[in-house]
Amino acid sequence: MTGFGYGEFGAWYDSYRSDVLEPTLEVAMEALEHQLVEQLTDRDVARLRSIGGRVKSKRRTWRKLRQPRYRDQINSVDDIPAVIDDLVGLRVTCTNLRDLDMVQVALDGLPKQPSPKRPLSIDESSERDYVESPKESGYRGWHVNLRLMLESTSVTCELQVRTLLQDSWGELTHEDSYSKAGELPPLVEILSKRMADLLATLDDIAEDLRSELDRIDEAAVDGADDQPDESQVDERDLSAIEADAAELLADRWHTLDRPTELSSLAWELQKEFGAEVSDDWFGHHSFKRFLRLALPAAELSTGRHVYLLPPTEPETVPAVESAAVAPEVEAPREAAELRRVDRTFPVIGTEQWVRIYEQLAEAWRRLGTRTPSTRTINELTRSARDRAAATGEPLSRRHLDHVAKVIVSSSDAGEPLDSVAIAEAFATATLQRLVDLRVIAQSSTKRKRAIREWLGASHASHSGQTKA
Repeated sequence: MTGFGYGEFGAWYDSYRSDVLEPTLEVAMEALEHQLVEQLTDRDVARLRSIGGRVKSKRRTWRKLRQPRYRDQINSVDDIPAVIDDLVGLRVTCTNLRDLDMVQVALDGLPKQPSPKRPLSIDESSERDYVESPKESGYRGWHVNLRLMLESTSVTCELQVRTLLQDSWGELTHEDSYSKAGELPPLVEILSKRMADLLATLDDIAEDLRSELDRIDEAAVDGADDQPDESQVDERDLSAIEADAAELLADRWHTLDRPTELSSLAWELQKEFGAEVSDDWFGHHSFKRFLRLALPAAELSTGRHVYLLPPTEPETVPAVESAAVAPEVEAPREAAELRRVDRTFPVIGTEQWVRIYEQLAEAWRRLGTRTPSTRTINELTRSARDRAAATGEPLSRRHLDHVAKVIVSSSDAGEPLDSVAIAEAFATATLQRLVDLRVIAQSSTKRKRAIREWLGASHASHSGQTKA
């Protein structure tokens, strides 16, 4: 960096900040918040603790430019925006580790290139996962670059997503202040890493606690008795508060335009009437039982996750929701409809589906027979992701995780499945889910064939037979 000094840089920075960086921050913050609110349920949005942002100061930008790794890349002030990707920084702080995945899934719906209609895009190649691979300092968090189209200029913003505890570590250690070229004093380094490890352990405990609370909530929502006893219902009238809760559910049901998980509806009642209502759900012992009594005409889906179905079957996928799917992916309309219900469902190309099956099959072959469990899913996903990255064609961990959960749950014995069996199991489960959610009819042979084709089941079968 020999082409300019601090004086020239300062004049450029002041002008660029007011003309580009500050407007970018304002628009990017609004677009990010809109994306998260649109893609997440009210319950999930409540788990986001804060959405913030900043423009990198003049002095800190100058410090960064002088670091050895940037010196050879910047010859004039005009090179700075293309090299320094965090002049605009965005940060989302959430509650648990699982919420990081939730935010990542919500961002999947962003386009890969910005446009006037959708000015915010995501650069997936820029992802840095410091949760699974922490920095030497102990820092943990998930980073990715977003691009914003500001009039005709594309501006890069760095997004950091952290849990409350990960964010607390940064605040307590002043990590940003110490991110300099020289080494930290040994004691500071040791204490920082020790605290980072302790907070990471607390994050794991908090995640286990949340999983157990979710399990308890799900048990209270589902209950052991699915069908109400009509003779008992007739013995007494609903109390005033029960009637009010039933009316709220009825209003909610009549406005549904997509299947909605019972756990989400139960959360809405708890938010309105207090968490204590989940103790016995107005004396009916489970939310599902109370729901059936409050909405006798409503229909619930079958399957592992129970959804309340809309009063009438939607004819088409609304255009506004279809836009949440990356436009460059050719997918059946049913895929967009399922994505509206389950934000974790991948809407990707057939080639990617096939590669996911192949990498998971190879990972499972290497791991051998395993008891179906969350740990098995994590090991499969991690191994498949690492192998895919080694080939130069990385696969999304979230996509691998989605498929792994389906196939592991369908393999009671835990025996490894080849890519053909994985493709078949996943396609069968997905089609059944689409039927359960009334997205397609059981008799829709033509649509089922098209979806199987998109999911790569036919291709995987053909490839497996060819290799055999």
